[in-house]
Amino acid sequence: MNQVRLPKVSVALIGFVLASVFSATPVLGAILTKQEFSGDFTLVDANPFLLNFLPEESEYSGFVVYSESGTLSDWELSVNNLDLNLNPGSTIVGDLTPDVDFELDSGSNWNLVVDFGIAFDAPRYTLERTSSSEITLRGEVGLLGGYTYQDSAANITLSSSSTSVPEPTSLLGLLFGVGAIAVSKKAGKTKSEA
Repeated sequence: MNQVRLPKVSVALIGFVLASVFSATPVLGAILTKQEFSGDFTLVDANPFLLNFLPEESEYSGFVVYSESGTLSDWELSVNNLDLNLNPGSTIVGDLTPDVDFELDSGSNWNLVVDFGIAFDAPRYTLERTSSSEITLRGEVGLLGGYTYQDSAANITLSSSSTSVPEPTSLLGLLFGVGAIAVSKKAGKTKSEA
């Protein structure tokens, strides 16, 4: 029975690759902040044409998730008495999806605009955190005008999490290792056939 000998370079290379893969630690990725909010909205302003159709108060809840750079990654808003449920998958008549714009101001204040096409009389909603515990909702309904709800004592909780990504050297090491093992197997096969 022939004994297969791997070239010394291949054995050293495989050892180096395995050591680099197992000793590499993941590096910190993006830090995401999640703000959850809830409370009771009170109607503070409305077009007279809408007054008879709008509730004076409503419970609401929702959240926004964003990175340090202000990039929005997830969001949701539910306002019970308005039958309003908005999230990234929301659509209206004809499967019209909204344009979503998010701006992170100083501190943890933010502004979220969900526009289904106000220029064509479709609704646009603006949700805003303007102070430590104030949430404001503005709804615009084309020619019918708009309305504003506000909660100056909202329940707001913040949490943050970080995503980890593999360190670039560990990825390169893994790819290099797979290649080295393939080369050494081919070399071993060639020697055993000889």
